[in-house]
Amino acid sequence: MHVNQWDVALKIHELNETGSQEFKSAKYLTGILKSRGFKIIEKYAGIPTAFRAEKVMGKGGPTIAFLAEYDALPGIGHACGHNLIAASALFSAIRSTEKVQNAKIVVIGTPDEEGSGEFSGSKILMANKGIFDDVDIVLGSHPGDSWDVGRQSLAVQDFEVTFLGIASHEAADPDKGRSALDAAILTYTGVNMMRQHVRRDYNVVIHGIIKEGGTASNVTPEKAVLVYGIRSSNIQYHGELVERFRKIAEGCASATDTVCTIREIGPLFTTTKIVPTLSNFIRDRLVERGARCPPLEETFSKQPGGSTDFANVSQIRPALELDFQIADEGTPWHSHVSLEAAISPRAKKTLDLVIEVLSDTAKEFAVDKDFREKIRHDFIGNALS
Repeated sequence: MHVNQWDVALKIHELNETGSQEFKSAKYLTGILKSRGFKIIEKYAGIPTAFRAEKVMGKGGPTIAFLAEYDALPGIGHACGHNLIAASALFSAIRSTEKVQNAKIVVIGTPDEEGSGEFSGSKILMANKGIFDDVDIVLGSHPGDSWDVGRQSLAVQDFEVTFLGIASHEAADPDKGRSALDAAILTYTGVNMMRQHVRRDYNVVIHGIIKEGGTASNVTPEKAVLVYGIRSSNIQYHGELVERFRKIAEGCASATDTVCTIREIGPLFTTTKIVPTLSNFIRDRLVERGARCPPLEETFSKQPGGSTDFANVSQIRPALELDFQIADEGTPWHSHVSLEAAISPRAKKTLDLVIEVLSDTAKEFAVDKDFREKIRHDFIGNALS
């Protein structure tokens, strides 16, 4: 299949498949890799749209994995630029096979990073199954409005809180009713109050909606549902926030004589572990090629603004997700502007640069034992998180 990286970026953008439904995208990507001599495992780790592709170069050596994302956002398509992530992963791996003599080059297709389907946060599901155990280094990329080689991420856990009360006629028998909506509103208010009493240095973000709150104004709501996300840049403190959140919901249920059930939605996305040696190497390669990439310390000190399942991989293996610029700084992401940026001439030019830098990094890792040891040392004892 004779296609280039830009052909792939445009095709995935066009396919526009949401999380856990990326069947055509996965088939298209694996077809390209197979035509380039990669051995393919479909439905990898028990995930229907995941895959693993690998190619052993020479006598083998370190295993270098590139992670591909290819899920679109519901309703707005590839406004997060995952079409570029897919193209970057495939052709970084393909270029690595042209530059590296002794190594195993791997592409892992990781669906549903956006969390819209059954296999939300697939990298976490994969990590829990041990599929990264044979990998020595993990490389990825993500488009955005700036260049970065060490952006921190927020730990996040989503919850669905369901309150069950007792329905009753609001005029004839109000005393017999127990309002699930009252419990939900009290909880919503209580969580808002909690925001005033959290650590500001741990970048706490709490966001929620009332998903369900009754069916008729003259019937006591017997069911109400809240959906919340709780985030923090400190994983230990995140656990404390979750416990406080649970106590609020349970206390409000008790106060309204209702029953409360709290269900986790998807896995826990953790914080990112940054390996300075790896970040600085990639940053130097970017600057050499004209990219305006700030030093690691500057990037790491920025306030984190999102969460990713790539972070969970970084906690178990040396890893870096390179943020590359395809739009002006301040461009809102997950918007129609970023949707168009993902297929812009600027994105095309930047994609080529990212592929060369990541494949150069793979080459250095394969040939330089000291470089591998420095990365391993950083990961064990000198990482930033």
